[in-house]
Amino acid sequence: MRRDADDNYLGPLPEAFVERPVDDYLSVTWCEYFQGNEEAQLRCAIEALRNSNMNVKAKACFCVGATPDIIATIEAHGAVARAVYYPVDDNPAHAGIYGVTPEEVLLQAVLADEVWNTFLTKQDVDAIDLGDCQKSNTVG
Repeated sequence: MRRDADDNYLGPLPEAFVERPVDDYLSVTWCEYFQGNEEAQLRCAIEALRNSNMNVKAKACFCVGATPDIIATIEAHGAVARAVYYPVDDNPAHAGIYGVTPEEVLLQAVLADEVWNTFLTKQDVDAIDLGDCQKSNTVG
């Protein structure tokens, strides 16, 4: 996360949108996988991350982006983009976004500044009521 001189969060660093060496996609969690309103879905998606094998640190921020905006931004930079649902044992809402390569520094900056620019701190997340976190009936 980018921070100001007072250590306040400003938004994600572009490097956050570089695929991991073990994947050929950006690993994300699909909020709409869960039942409930948008806030409940977001909290459940974050809990799925927290309960996964991913090392979520205490000062972690959770960035939020809309898949259609992400795909449109990737395609506007000349890459083929797609989102694929990839459930894994420790995160049933796991998905992947294809089309961002480590060489795409400008694209990563645009994703950080304009698309995935909504973020929540641990305190923000913990202030949201934790619902039942059940799979939505609209997910196949």
